[in-house]
Amino acid sequence: MKVKIAASAAILGVALGLAGLAPARAAAPMPTGADVIPPGGFIFFCARHLQECAGVTQPVVVELTPERQQELQAVQARVNAAIRYRDDPTHAWDYPTGGYGDCSKYALEKRRELMAMGWPRQALLLTTAFTERDEGHLVLVVRTSAGDLVLDSRLAPVVDWSRLPYRWLARQSPVNPAEWVAVGAATVATAEAGGLRTVTR
Repeated sequence: MKVKIAASAAILGVALGLAGLAPARAAAPMPTGADVIPPGGFIFFCARHLQECAGVTQPVVVELTPERQQELQAVQARVNAAIRYRDDPTHAWDYPTGGYGDCSKYALEKRRELMAMGWPRQALLLTTAFTERDEGHLVLVVRTSAGDLVLDSRLAPVVDWSRLPYRWLARQSPVNPAEWVAVGAATVATAEAGGLRTVTR
């Protein structure tokens, strides 16, 4: 699995051309649509960490100053280096333990570290997708004045969402962390990551 992940990331890196992926100007935000059923792993995460999923807020777009951009890249690099990828057949969403984890562990840990640095929770949105290999994947999307930026366990840089060859499925609502919305025009009834399953109406 480690070789497969490394090869997949290498292919993605070549496809993107990793040089110069930092946003030079504001990009279009990720389009969202109807409410969807949250991924099962997220529901169990909320049951274990109620405080992470409580409350209703107003949407926030963070002004991406040079200092904020450095914070994003620092968290991206630190978490990617600290966690060694290990596939989790149960697809359990939780914080990493023992230095190992799958994509959900990376995304949750990045979210936790950014919140500890003062980033608003409603700008830090867990997001599900199919990769270019049709594998279920979870990333952290950060809403900024330079566009919606992705902190991905498969890449070193922080990347604008539109540069990734993913089929986006759903993400957390920016007004209620317990709710999820579809990404794009497709109507999605479920938005699983890991053993990803979608049902279209």
